[in-house]
Amino acid sequence: MPADRQPDGNSIVLEGPQEMLVIDTGRHPEHTDKIIAVAKARNKPITAIINTHWHLDHATGNARIRAAYPGAKLYTSTAVEGALKGFLIRNVDQARARLDDPAVPEVGKTDTRLYLNAINDPVNLIPDQPVNGTVALKLGERELTLHLAKRAATEGDVWVHDPASKTVFAGDLVVAPLPFFDTGCADGWRKALAEIDQLDFQTLIPGHGLPMEHAVFSSYRQAFDAFTACAEGNAPTASCVAVWMQKGAPFVAMHPDPKYTQAALAYYVDQVIRAPAKRAEFCGK
Repeated sequence: MPADRQPDGNSIVLEGPQEMLVIDTGRHPEHTDKIIAVAKARNKPITAIINTHWHLDHATGNARIRAAYPGAKLYTSTAVEGALKGFLIRNVDQARARLDDPAVPEVGKTDTRLYLNAINDPVNLIPDQPVNGTVALKLGERELTLHLAKRAATEGDVWVHDPASKTVFAGDLVVAPLPFFDTGCADGWRKALAEIDQLDFQTLIPGHGLPMEHAVFSSYRQAFDAFTACAEGNAPTASCVAVWMQKGAPFVAMHPDPKYTQAALAYYVDQVIRAPAKRAEFCGK
């Protein structure tokens, strides 16, 4: 989570006998180019992209990968279609104004151009293979299971279970240093984490942050449940912030500035989780 620019989500490259599969493609060209470099070094084409969700730090790189590998099919939920009509276009006018503002540094303008280019290229965000439920995807003899979490971190989050390696790729259902509630619904999110926790796996790869063992993920889930229970109640915002800072301390430690985490938690409690309009939009109620 760099201080001066938008982040890139974690990307995963899985290698099959004849091809490569990518889970999330990042935002910045230098991030996505590392993925392409892996495929070129192995001399195997990327034939499939899985987007865990439509946030652009996980999906902007789709276009760059497909320019290099035009046959790559995109697997993700259809939630992106609604986002392209709503959340993703709300700030277009402000974004265009930023490009003409001499006070905005060039690094900020670069991120703005990436945003505008992505939303103006919906073919590289909308799935070829919609994930509307549980989907099996073959990678050679290896079979991955794609799951759909409804109304969790977004309206539709895809998470992936690889039984062969006992690994779960969770996208932004699991994030360090704190859960990103920009488009989140606490109830659906809790259900998704509970479902993951029931699986037989050893390692979980979050959307941001370091890989974690199953027991560490379980502690993340406990911290999430406690934080959201507080946020949905009547306790002071500061008390709910303290819940995450204490119970989620190992994940808070993954970011160099705890003040960032505290400020973000307070914002999410007051402006998202406790905001009736946001609950209606993100939870459908």
